[in-house]
Amino acid sequence: MRLVTDGFRRARRMLGGLALASLATAAPAAAETLAVGVQQVPPDEVYIARDWGEPYGLEIEATQFSSGGDMLKAFLAGRVMVANGGSGRLVTLAAQQPETFYIIGTQQSGGDRYSLVVRKDSEAGGIEDLKGRKLGVVTGTGTYGTFLVYLQEQGLSEGDFQIVNMKIDDLRAAVEQQLVDAAVMWEPFVAIAEEMGNVKRLVSMKGVNESPNFLLANRTFTDENPETIVKFLASSIDAASFMEADPAEAGQLAADQIARGGVSVPASALETAFTRISVKREVTDAMVAELVPVAEAMKAAGKIAEVPDFGSFVRRDLYEQALELTRSTTN
Repeated sequence: MRLVTDGFRRARRMLGGLALASLATAAPAAAETLAVGVQQVPPDEVYIARDWGEPYGLEIEATQFSSGGDMLKAFLAGRVMVANGGSGRLVTLAAQQPETFYIIGTQQSGGDRYSLVVRKDSEAGGIEDLKGRKLGVVTGTGTYGTFLVYLQEQGLSEGDFQIVNMKIDDLRAAVEQQLVDAAVMWEPFVAIAEEMGNVKRLVSMKGVNESPNFLLANRTFTDENPETIVKFLASSIDAASFMEADPAEAGQLAADQIARGGVSVPASALETAFTRISVKREVTDAMVAELVPVAEAMKAAGKIAEVPDFGSFVRRDLYEQALELTRSTTN
């Protein structure tokens, strides 16, 4: 593994090993290389902490970005061939630059990774008790979009609260210092706040929606190098299986990786976060269907011209090949 510092982002290189016999027709050759964009989130920290590409003869050159927006800019510029993005950005990309990408999997999903938190001494028993109160949120995020759906399910709306737009890093302190009465946050910030701060989880958004972050692959690169993308997906499935099977070890691995950047995060908090984040890589019909109302709202607002056919972007064949490849390594 090689760590490269480049101003605004860190690049990590995980050296690959020998190609699988099932994919090689001659003596083992040098590992293939794939440039992958990742974020500063627990699943990606685990992915860059180990050489998951080694069993498949794949060298992963991972560049870690501080925001999804920066990562997608690099993706569109061709600096990384794989990235991930939430529903809002994906809808815009599908409507405006449909020729640039495929959806090849999911990076993380599940409503349980979104929560409404309050101070530990709060007497609020549910969302209804917070009507008229100040709620700290990060607008424009998948978390906030899921929260709006939750409010609708409860017969409520934004107008029932005083919405305060803030940065995610400031929400815990705002709740503790009673600058806001509650905050809408995502993992691992929720688990870290529970572990290190004077806050508790009041409401989980579990079951509201899946709100997936999709894995995206450069379309031209994928058409020319499908086996490389299959190998990447196989490595990603292996990492997901590890996180699901052992959240405690995954939490420790992620904490150790984050510590390399000079930041200390309790491994136990990350373990809790992994129990709330779904890392299953398969793209389901329900996940794709969630994009439609987002696109319809954007069309009504004049942000896109038409609602894309999102199903046409999904490459389930690549996922199925990757799943079969992972099985071949355990037989």
